[in-house]
Amino acid sequence: MHRSYLRPASPRRQRGQVLILVGFSLIVLIGAVGLAIDSGRAYGVKARLNAAVDAAAIAGARALATGVDDATRIANAQAAAVRFYNLNYPEGFLGSTRGAPSTTAVHESTGHWRITVSGSADMPTTFIRVLGPAGTGVAAMGEAIRRDLDVMLVMDTSGSLSSSDLATLKSAAINDFVNKFSAGAGGDRVGLVSFSSGAVIDAAINKTTTRGFNRTQVNNAINALPRGGATASAEGMRKAVSELDGVPADTRSSLRVVLFFSDGAPNVVNGAFPRSGGSPNPITGNLYSETSGSGNDANYPNSAYRMFREDRRNLSWGSNFDDGGYTVNNITRLPTTGGSVTVPSEPAVSLASYTGHPFPRTLSGSPPTDTRCNVNRAARNMVENIANIARGQEIRIYTIGLGDALNDLEPSFSGGNCGYTSARERGSNILKRLANTADADTRNAAQPQGLYCFARNASELGRCFSTIASEILRLTL
Repeated sequence: MHRSYLRPASPRRQRGQVLILVGFSLIVLIGAVGLAIDSGRAYGVKARLNAAVDAAAIAGARALATGVDDATRIANAQAAAVRFYNLNYPEGFLGSTRGAPSTTAVHESTGHWRITVSGSADMPTTFIRVLGPAGTGVAAMGEAIRRDLDVMLVMDTSGSLSSSDLATLKSAAINDFVNKFSAGAGGDRVGLVSFSSGAVIDAAINKTTTRGFNRTQVNNAINALPRGGATASAEGMRKAVSELDGVPADTRSSLRVVLFFSDGAPNVVNGAFPRSGGSPNPITGNLYSETSGSGNDANYPNSAYRMFREDRRNLSWGSNFDDGGYTVNNITRLPTTGGSVTVPSEPAVSLASYTGHPFPRTLSGSPPTDTRCNVNRAARNMVENIANIARGQEIRIYTIGLGDALNDLEPSFSGGNCGYTSARERGSNILKRLANTADADTRNAAQPQGLYCFARNASELGRCFSTIASEILRLTL
């Protein structure tokens, strides 16, 4: 009988088997380590690529503010996108090869620009290539939306401005505000209203589907502004809002803005005023709460030269060429509403504080009598009423104030029946109310919030205009 035995493997054969197992294990181990290392590198490349396309899209959207037509704006957007893409994704990052970005800019009928930037990078693998792949591709896409803009610049040119202050104001409004927006067909809409004793539309806003504005026209109109007169703030605000609302609803930009500048509190009210005698009766125009002489003229309310034309900056009623020549007296009372005299299609604006106002100004008499205090209260009420109506339509209001007088109570109105003894009646507080700032005492959280910028002197106006322009441009993205 034969017995069979298993011969043990020789030590040499055992060593060969172990080497094979170790070899396979090393391949798996190296692949696992390589996978971890290369996955980490790919994640880093992906994160950097995402940041690059996002930065490029935002830069492209901002670049749309320059150019005289859409073709130029698109070219500017593409150039800016490439520049920021390359800055944010340097060549050779983590050993990768950067691909050229692709940028598209589409002007949509809704009043938006849509900027899309896509980019890619090829990343060679290291240890993982032992398993086969010699490289991997990474791609990313970024998008930014830029809203078109409809903006009205409203400028107070009253006589309290010095000639040098007005010159500085003009320069700041042009260089630090108007020139920052996109002119030409397809660009932003920018219009201009100026006011003193009355208000004028110096540059009407473009109400067509072509959008855009004529930069030269607007800048020339600013440079031509004269100084002199009272402060018909309500008329300036009313005309600005009327211009914005005059753009057909289906072609309005998605961001509508008023920038309102003044160096004083309102003191003119608009309306049709009944008289006890004389012609015309009633008389339509802007009624000044002070007189051409002392603010405490004993002849008030029958003093001369206190009624001004509503459609001129500083012309007394009945004059077409200067600020004198017609005496208006015998006004018996104030109307209950104003602001819709020259444009019947516009809604009437109450002379009383708007419903829900936390600190309403009360007019004496029923109907209100023609007193300096009533006229001045009504002037303040009207501009706040118009601003409240505008914000209710999602029009965002920004304000700039000039001079320390805005932070003081007006001496001629602080005593007597007016009772302007509270800080609420400071001009600066009224400008905060118009803008619905975070610290306004009439803050309405349901309405858009704006900014108030105070310039202590004219040298600070450039800062204010630039700050507000930057905030508006930020909102377009």
